[in-house]
Amino acid sequence: MVQFPSYLFIFIVLFKSILSEAGIGNGNISTTSSSKLAVASYRHHYNDNVHQNRLEYGNASQFHFKRFQSPAKIKKSLETCRGSPFKWFHGKDGRRGFVSSTKLGGDWVLAESEQIAPDCTTDDVVKAYLTGALQEQWNKKEVLECRFKVDHFGKCYHQDLVLRSQRVIKSQTGVMRYSQRITIDKIGDQNYTVMVKLDPKHQSKSTTTGKKPFDSLSVYVGLEQKDKDVHIYAAGVMKVNRKVVPNLIIFDASGIAGQMAGKGTLWLAGFFEQQRQAREKKNSPKTVME
Repeated sequence: MVQFPSYLFIFIVLFKSILSEAGIGNGNISTTSSSKLAVASYRHHYNDNVHQNRLEYGNASQFHFKRFQSPAKIKKSLETCRGSPFKWFHGKDGRRGFVSSTKLGGDWVLAESEQIAPDCTTDDVVKAYLTGALQEQWNKKEVLECRFKVDHFGKCYHQDLVLRSQRVIKSQTGVMRYSQRITIDKIGDQNYTVMVKLDPKHQSKSTTTGKKPFDSLSVYVGLEQKDKDVHIYAAGVMKVNRKVVPNLIIFDASGIAGQMAGKGTLWLAGFFEQQRQAREKKNSPKTVME
């Protein structure tokens, strides 16, 4: 029986870190220090005039997510490479949604997820992206620190993440530090698209760049308001760093990494469901009488 290596949790952490913290305990979202979001650009509608190139097997390094694209258009650009259908996942901690992962040849992998955050707004979800305490709480075994800051132009966010050392076969990775750049665009009155990339220019001086789980990372997140719920689609194209994650003969680590990364995004659906239930319980007749 093959033991599942603990270092693959690194991939969960990296993809989860894109979708960061909201407040807990009382059913109310804790926002960042400022309630005003740093939105890079605004458009009334998705930009259908821009060509979104298709992802090609064996040529993932040439693929780039275009800004202002709808989730439907991004999904279509990936469909020719998508090697497995979306599968339902429901974790014990409340994560829920559909996930898909596809090996793209070499050290590249595609991870996708779809989920519904109930009874909230897209602003609620975006603000939940941009604080770090919940990220740390949900991933205590993997995350030491998660911090966000707005760039001096007020147009994007920098995320600094510190991961605990993870076991790789018979050794340890050591503490890992890396940064990501998060760009948020607003579409119309309610929808958002989010782009995430590794940000080597803002790595701290103490960062050991050779210990990053990925050599390359590009992520698209689309948030659409549909009635009282928010539909969230996330897709990431990433290149595994073989200095950290060796390609073992027993299995293809990149394929498992993609599957794990896809599931890693699904805590938002569970979190907002917990908030909904907390409000429902608080407003129930029995609670009011008590």
